[in-house]
Amino acid sequence: MATLDDLVRDQPVAHGYTMRDLDKLAAAACTYDRSMASDATTRYDIAWSAIAEALCMADEPPQWHDLFTVGWHAIYAEVREMRHLFGQRDKDGTNEVASSPRFRQYWTLPPAYPEDGLVERLAMPQILAVLTDTYRDAVVALAVHDDYQRAADALGISYGALTFRLSTARRTFRTHWYAPETAPPAKGTDRRVGSRTKPPRTHCGEGHELTRDNVYRRPNPKPGRRGERACRACESERSRARWARKKEAAA
Repeated sequence: MATLDDLVRDQPVAHGYTMRDLDKLAAAACTYDRSMASDATTRYDIAWSAIAEALCMADEPPQWHDLFTVGWHAIYAEVREMRHLFGQRDKDGTNEVASSPRFRQYWTLPPAYPEDGLVERLAMPQILAVLTDTYRDAVVALAVHDDYQRAADALGISYGALTFRLSTARRTFRTHWYAPETAPPAKGTDRRVGSRTKPPRTHCGEGHELTRDNVYRRPNPKPGRRGERACRACESERSRARWARKKEAAA
């Protein structure tokens, strides 16, 4: 004889799915989730609610994998929202509350002794005055045009001449800025564009358009480094293929 619990679980919801199916989908989304940012009950409730809403709002019968994806995406969205709420830094994966620089900047009171800010505002024009007109014009041209080639054209010089003048200006500026100590080596490269020889990529290798909503950055294990760009559509297809293989193996 079927129990009351069995009758409830077999109750139809929409498009042929039952309450039992919702339970399985939510549990699968929790299993797939790797954030482990909250307790299992909370993650299950988030996934279940998102899946149930997507199922009831669908005009056509959705696929099992599509509902499963809705569930674990809802978990990750909640995780991101909670991390943002508590100011947890995302780049290096730390879970410490108020570790985000912007969070600390917003909630921390201004310093009692603002000498550093005043010294910087006073020192910068004094150091710029040390530069000769040639090098100071190069800095101003780049600041105005925000593009190396356009700045060089505005000054009537070649691209290489501009980069030489800017390099000299930077060294002079840093020498005076850190004086009487030795200036540390400069890190990174000032790239206003990705490449001048080829346009930026608009599609991934599989042909998916690299729009803002379809691109994300994978976490980088090295602190302070940005992860590589990845295509969400490709990741979704790979996830669907892995799920299909697991389903076939379990059958």
